[in-house]
Amino acid sequence: MSAWTTRRATAADAAAVVGLRALMFSAMGVSGVDDPGWQEAATAWFERELEGGRACVVVAEDADGEVVAGAMAGLRFETPSPVNPNGVWGLVNNVATRPEARRQGLARACVVGVLDWLRDETDATVVELFATGEGSQLYEELGFTRTAWPAMRLRLDR
Repeated sequence: MSAWTTRRATAADAAAVVGLRALMFSAMGVSGVDDPGWQEAATAWFERELEGGRACVVVAEDADGEVVAGAMAGLRFETPSPVNPNGVWGLVNNVATRPEARRQGLARACVVGVLDWLRDETDATVVELFATGEGSQLYEELGFTRTAWPAMRLRLDR
């Protein structure tokens, strides 16, 4: 097992974070992963948003300083409700680990890092995520529970 550290990503890490995002989409079977259009847009988004306080990415680096895993959390603002009285939600996503670095606790460390950010530095009172079968156990161990309302999606043609 190689030595690794976790830290918050900065705008300089945008390309590495997009690479992890592409890896996650590939593992999920999402088509269009190789399309440079979304990758360029995502890189620009991370360069802009990582310094803005509405998103946080925690990455794990190996001993050579290579980013090998990461997790992201962002804020979502909705009308207050009985489920979330202040309307500020955290959304955990973009959890990915490169194959050669798996089974070392890196995803867990990165998710814990973004949960710490949500807890300590934001007003979020509820955190959601969409789990793959492989990730479900980790999230349950961290306290996430399943909801009665699975997501549904409508794509608007533009």
